[in-house]
Amino acid sequence: MKIKVLSTCLLSVLLMNCSPNEDSNKCVEEFVGAVSATETFLVGDWVLTAIESNIDVDLTDDGEDNPSTDVYEQSTDCQKDATYSFNVDRKYSFKNGYSAANCSQKLENKGTFQLVDANLSITSNCALFNIPIEVDSFETEFTVSNAVNVAKNGQTVAAVFTYTYTKI
Repeated sequence: MKIKVLSTCLLSVLLMNCSPNEDSNKCVEEFVGAVSATETFLVGDWVLTAIESNIDVDLTDDGEDNPSTDVYEQSTDCQKDATYSFNVDRKYSFKNGYSAANCSQKLENKGTFQLVDANLSITSNCALFNIPIEVDSFETEFTVSNAVNVAKNGQTVAAVFTYTYTKI
């Protein structure tokens, strides 16, 4: 049961900082044109390679009290199976649970993207999502963080999960 928080977290990363359109009957405009010189490093596939928490958490239902900040290690193969794909025409997709075997919950999100400074903007399902990201100096990894509520010592506490995506 505790591990379901990861699927929710992955989805919430996509939805955080949503900028709702004032006219709810009108979709936001998609990003168009080729990527700029400062965005070309994003083109390609990026796989989830780490999830870290700012506090020790125990998300497994293994009957042991073994908290850790390494959330990735506590995740199932299906939860670890997350990939962003960015194309030169500004189209993107995010897939979760498509490559790992026997994943019962699959998530796919498609749209367009634009990167300005450290802000990844994504249009999907008629909405605009602004996601602050940090890119490493080699432009081979980026991280996304979000706040989540987790159970710890019988209480719900706030944690920050940081997701690392590595270019393949």
